[in-house]
Formats: sequence, C-alpha cells, structure tokens
Amino acid sequence: MEPMRRPDDLPTDYERGIIKESALLSESTVESTVFGVTLLWNHKSVSNFVAVANRNHIVSCPPVWMSQPQGQITEQVFKSDIMTCLAEVAGGLARHNDLAPNTIWHTLNITKRFGQVESDPFVQACMAQLDTDAYLADVLVRHESPGFGISPMNLQPPFPPHRQIFH
Repeated sequence: MEPMRRPDDLPTDYERGIIKESALLSESTVESTVFGVTLLWNHKSVSNFVAVANRNHIVSCPPVWMSQPQGQITEQVFKSDIMTCLAEVAGGLARHNDLAPNTIWHTLNITKRFGQVESDPFVQACMAQLDTDAYLADVLVRHESPGFGISPMNLQPPFPPHRQIFH
C-alpha cells in the first residue's frame, strides 16, 4: 500500500515520467473517422457475371443472399442483393451504392462480409468463367482525418484458387 500523499507534495520521478509520456501521446494522436463505404460497380464485369450466373451449367447452388433463382437474375437485382447482404452488418444507413457504418466494428464486419461473398462457391464458379482481370466493384472508404477524403479500401485478395472480386 502506498503512503498517503498531501495535495501540495511534488510528483515523484515515476509520476513525472507518466505525465510526460501521456502528454507526448495525447499531442500526436490523429484520429481518422470512417463514415462510409462506396462501391463503384464494374458494369461490364457485372453484366458478364449475371449472364454466366443465369446459365444452368454452374454446378454450385446460388448463395442464400441472392433473391432470384438462376435464370432470373438481373444486374440491378444482383447489385441490390450484394448491397443488402453488406447492409445487414453495416449498422448504419445504406443506399444504392453506399454504406454508412456506425462504428469501427461495423466497418470490420463489412470487410469480413466482402470476404464471405467473395469466397462463395457459386460466385467463384461464375468468376472462373470471366476474364482473369474481371472484378465486380472497386471499394472505396470515405473518411474524415482531419479533412474529408476518399481512398481505396485495399481489401486483401483471397487465398488461391479463389479470385478477388472486390478491389
């Protein structure tokens, strides 16, 4: 147990060190606030993906987040299905191509969900039928740090043989 200190006692060397380190840390902290995720769709790849997805020769079953059966998938519905799937974990507002996560955890959940969509067997089977450089969307992060900015999300590619579909 530490001895009692009087209010007018000078700080110890240890306390001065803690105060100094705390001051250094607090001065240099710059916080970046993520306030949105935007998808920029690659229309050619989405169109080709939907054409392949509607063919009956894809062996895998469509994922549960797809609202239409094979043969009835449209580009608009496919993009809407992906956005709905992502919005389930976003925690905030969701619009046509934008998500607004409320917390850093929501942003991490969105990133994880991108990986789940990307690794789906049906999605990968369809992507295997497209050009090797095809991708469905660029993913951008809107942030404030200290001004407003937008930058690529830089999602990590999946392990081979899976293909990256979100850039």
